Parts: sequence; C-alpha cells; structure tokens
Amino acid sequence: MRLPSILREPLVAFAGLGGAFFLLYHLSTADQRVIEVSRADQTSLVADYEMLTGRKVDAAQKKVLVDDYIANEVLFREAIARGMHLTDKETRQKLTDKMRFLIAGAPAEPTEEQLIDFYSDNLDLYRSEPKVSFDHVFYQAQPDDAPKLLKVLNAGGAVQGDEFWMGQQMVNYGQSMVRGMFGQAFLTQIDRAPKGAWIGPIASIRGVHFVRVNDVGAPEMMPYLQVRDQVRQDWTNRQIEGAIAGQMKVLKPKYAIHVER
Repeated sequence: MRLPSILREPLVAFAGLGGAFFLLYHLSTADQRVIEVSRADQTSLVADYEMLTGRKVDAAQKKVLVDDYIANEVLFREAIARGMHLTDKETRQKLTDKMRFLIAGAPAEPTEEQLIDFYSDNLDLYRSEPKVSFDHVFYQAQPDDAPKLLKVLNAGGAVQGDEFWMGQQMVNYGQSMVRGMFGQAFLTQIDRAPKGAWIGPIASIRGVHFVRVNDVGAPEMMPYLQVRDQVRQDWTNRQIEGAIAGQMKVLKPKYAIHVER
C-alpha cells in the first residue's frame, strides 16, 4: 500500500514528526500541572497537625491545612520550573545528600574484627595532633613600644598587656584548637618559634601577642578503645564512599563532562 504523494514530501514528513514530538512532550508534562490532594494526604495532614498541637481539627482548620499544602506544592513546582534546584547551593546539597543515601543506603553494622582491622590499616588517622604549651602577652592593638617590651620580656621582666579571656598560659593545646582561637598565621609563627624565648609581636585574629613557646608535644597513638566510635564512623564512611565510587562508573558515562583547563 503506497502513501499519498503529499505524505511522501520531506517537509510534510518533518512537520508530522515534529508534531508527534510536541504531542509526546505535552502528554508527558501535562500531569505536572495537576495537583492531587487525596483523602490519604488530607488524613496525614490532619494527623500531623493534631499530634503537634494536641488540638482536634475542625472543617475550617482542615481547609487551612489543605490550602497550605497546595500553596507549598505550587511553590515547589515553580522552584523546579525556574531551575532553583540547579542554582541554589543549599537545595543542591540536600538533593545530593539524599541521592548519596539512596545509592549507598545504610551499611551493615560492622563486626568488631572489621573495626579492629580498619584501625590497624589506618593508624595514621588515629594519632593525636601535636600539642603546644606557651605563654603570651596579649594586646588588642599593636603597642607603640613593641621592641622595648620584647626586650623586657626576654630579660625576665614583666609586661602588663590587655586582659585575655583564656588567660596568659596555654597548656597542651592541640594545633586545631590554637588555629581556631588565633588563626593559621599565628599557628605557623609559633610552630617556627624557638622554645624558651619570647618572640613578637605576632598578629592573630584577636589582636597581637608576644609569645614564648614552652613545650611541643609530638603526636601520640590513640588506643583503639578510646577512638572506637570514630573508627566505626570512619569505617561506615569508607563503605559509603566505595558504593558511591562504584555507582559513578555507571552514572558518569551518561554525561558529557568538560573540565576547563
């Protein structure tokens, strides 16, 4: 059976194919404009409200709950339509975290043997960070006679600075705590400082300081029982990372990835 000549024309065939695609698109997106609020949805809304408030829902309050539900659904769909899930960082992160959970799930509870093996294979993760003990004289602003003050300190004299909320003696503070209190630049300076001598003034995120390093503690191995909870969390994270990495081998080829150099 032969088609009529007009249907064999390329332009007509192209137009018909385009129309078919348009129809398919319309059918696939039509449902996105329909918001269904089923009886089950309404029952759930009422139950949640009554549980949170301890009050029974009357007809007027139920209408408010349904109206709020519809408003939220409309706003959500408008946000998706405007691509906010592609540009809003917080939304992207929530969706990413949700997808990670869907892919990896919750790993099975590890055995004690698995945890001990993980601890043994990753000992560097469970060494305490270096600690430092130092004295400091704090000033909120750069003192005018800084060289003179430093000379007095190194001669064994006393210098009166501004009050510091944690005091003048810092004993056995881990590097991360020092970094958090004073900033990385301050930590770098005292890491290089000779023991027993006053140096400064050194700027920090809080002000300026004259500092004398008294002792530096080397990292120590933390016993397994002391860090068992951290080992368990690290083991779990490793299982999740492995599951994600495996799934990436399947998902990445679906995308054209360009990394600008």
